[in-house]
Amino acid sequence: MKKVLMLCLLALVCVSCQSNVEEISAEPVYSSDAERFYRNISTKAMGEDYVVYEYMDVRIDDVATLASRYCFETTEGKKAYLRDIYMYKNHKRRATFDCVNLAAE
Repeated sequence: MKKVLMLCLLALVCVSCQSNVEEISAEPVYSSDAERFYRNISTKAMGEDYVVYEYMDVRIDDVATLASRYCFETTEGKKAYLRDIYMYKNHKRRATFDCVNLAAE
């Protein structure tokens, strides 16, 4: 009888300890989209007619917006054209954009 009572008490303690454990989210929390972009997108190379961005935890269309802005401001209204994307170290990606005049082609 004592063994059954001790097992019930032990089971009660185990269940109550598990209910007090808080789950910790593995996802990073950002206060805004601007902070998320700042922390996850970096410029690795740039030239007169190209730009290379390294990114993670953002979508390629977010990176393309930055490339479009870069090409428009530095090459007198040219558009950003995605040349390639490849995987890099630590699950990061690198995207290369060319600045081209799409109307002339």
